[in-house]
Amino acid sequence: MIIGIHPDKIGEESYSVKWAECLRARGVEAREVDLLSGDALEQAKACDGIMWRWLHYPDPKQSAPRILHVIEHSLGLPVFPNVRTAWHYDEKVSQHYLLRALGAPVPPAWVFWDQQQALAWARTAPYPVVFKLSAGAGSSNVLKVDGPARAEALIRRMFTRGIFPMTMNEFSPPAGLPRTRAQFGAFRTRARQAAAYLRHAEYPPLPGYWKPEFGYAYFQAFLPDNAFDTRVTVIGNRAFAFRRMNRPGDFRASGSGLLNYDQSAIDPRAVEIAFAVSANGGFQSMAYDFLYGEGEPRICEISYTFLDRAVHACPGHWDRDGAWHEGQLWPEEAQVEDFIAEVRAAREHCRSDH
Repeated sequence: MIIGIHPDKIGEESYSVKWAECLRARGVEAREVDLLSGDALEQAKACDGIMWRWLHYPDPKQSAPRILHVIEHSLGLPVFPNVRTAWHYDEKVSQHYLLRALGAPVPPAWVFWDQQQALAWARTAPYPVVFKLSAGAGSSNVLKVDGPARAEALIRRMFTRGIFPMTMNEFSPPAGLPRTRAQFGAFRTRARQAAAYLRHAEYPPLPGYWKPEFGYAYFQAFLPDNAFDTRVTVIGNRAFAFRRMNRPGDFRASGSGLLNYDQSAIDPRAVEIAFAVSANGGFQSMAYDFLYGEGEPRICEISYTFLDRAVHACPGHWDRDGAWHEGQLWPEEAQVEDFIAEVRAAREHCRSDH
């Protein structure tokens, strides 16, 4: 058996390195492949399965899903993540429709594709509500909206200029005139770019998150009295859970870094819901973010990939029967175990067909 792995490295974290180590420890060849090269499909054909951990940045979001889709559905090879697991990754609007189709418990939410309909809703909306861009991690593109004036301004922006991810909340540019040397430098650069555009229609360079969010408006009901959210991560027959406490003076828990691993505080209903949704959705790996609404766990967002050390820090995990298994486990190890079984099943199915 040969598993092709497209390398990834974000800071000190690399799923691909741990995947390769886990595969080799089980006697499986882990072969590095470059799926962004011209012979990507030829490299994939020489493998029995393909693994590629891609993240929420614009470049991999436009390349990885397209390439993996062809490998899975046209070459017929098992891939991780597969389409069912990842087509909605880092797209909260897609998750809005998917979770409702799966019958998952979610907060009330509103998606608008027409500006006038959105503005009409904003005049009588049940404030406060939470405005979200479809893309973005760590609560970076999430705002609490307390009244119609702010909601209407956001709606108009989304249907005219759009909003680049990672430009809100703590990532907002400083207001007013530049005060520091760095701000003056940025101001001069923007001025030169504006002059070039006026003279020669030379569009200024795009930011790192180069795809603006545009042409829709997404709001979610604000769920009060939540001092934390509960992150439940399901990989196959395993559920890992911990709580993320809110940032001080803020309603946002994602990205706070304030993690609590007291397993006795985990609501078993959230674990049960996460297992059920993963089974219904056919997900290989999925993290669920739960808040409470009227005393019931509600899924606010989902993500097929996540910070691996946060899951590894869990003291154990539950299986689908509710049994507790003591001991830490890297999520990559669980993903490899399941993927080997998936590849073997696919090979057996292929043999039986012939």
